[in-house]
Amino acid sequence: MKDIFDKCDFGDFKLNSRIVRTGLWESQKELGKLSPEIFLRYERLAKSHVGIITTELISLYDHDRFSDYSHSINSPAFIKEFKYLTELTHKHDVPVLAQIGFVDCNVNGKQSVSVNDLTLEDIRQIQSDYIVAAKKISFADFDGIQLTMGNTYFFSKMINPKENRRKDDYGGSAFNRLRMILEIIKVIKSTTNLHVNCRINASDEALEISEILEKIGADSIQITKPSSPQYFRKDSENKNILFDVTDEIAESVDIPVILGGGLDDADSINDLINSTSIEFVSMQRPFVFNPTFLNDWKEGKETQTLCRTCNNCYWKKTSTCHVKMNEEDLKC
Repeated sequence: MKDIFDKCDFGDFKLNSRIVRTGLWESQKELGKLSPEIFLRYERLAKSHVGIITTELISLYDHDRFSDYSHSINSPAFIKEFKYLTELTHKHDVPVLAQIGFVDCNVNGKQSVSVNDLTLEDIRQIQSDYIVAAKKISFADFDGIQLTMGNTYFFSKMINPKENRRKDDYGGSAFNRLRMILEIIKVIKSTTNLHVNCRINASDEALEISEILEKIGADSIQITKPSSPQYFRKDSENKNILFDVTDEIAESVDIPVILGGGLDDADSINDLINSTSIEFVSMQRPFVFNPTFLNDWKEGKETQTLCRTCNNCYWKKTSTCHVKMNEEDLKC
């Protein structure tokens, strides 16, 4: 029987559990620098039986749609500060991945360039920026990089056949629509020791995309929900459709596949990993409510997170729980 807290392999990593902490926002910065609260948060995460930590979003470009609520790869103190952060997680034998991406394409003096209007020069500039970012991430002693290719990030549009109508080598087939990213992955793998994780949307092409990514050198894949309501509903057996997509991919590829959310209790997760090919589950909001809730799960004190999934941490773009804050205010 598999268990959440199995010591298990994840590529070259040895994990303390099958739970992946997925990041989102980290607005508690001090003039662009990491605050003491952020270092404390990551240390508490690493001490609490998490398998892998993925950072909150790191913006590839300043003045992007979400850059006010995220870290910047261009921060002068990026390597120095994040090297200290990775040291904190490594003390507890927890690997940490740097999540990086962008939404609005503002390159070469142009604003909000669509995937169809990208010139070859624009594509090369973005690729170059990713390679430079990967070097900085490597210098900061991160174990890997997560390429945000899902949700509504720019690369999700490049992959999407409804968005990408290009007639050149970067449009048409699934391979061509992935080509820009595949070229980035090849260079990252040949110039750094970083584990490359690709976060992609559940879609009709998700299996084909996953197989291409594996073939070209991606080390793991995380399946997440696109904006389409199709993957938010449940099927006739009341099962989240995202589970079926992730299970199919996990069964077909030989690299780790992470289910991107949908479960928040230990019993359901254990049932899932023992009844499907899915072996790893990610969470974000429960860790915002309580970074150490896995301690209670491990000790058998609780089996379900107390997070209400109210989504205020998402909508208000913070890594703090507003429900918990309001309850504390009421006690005063």
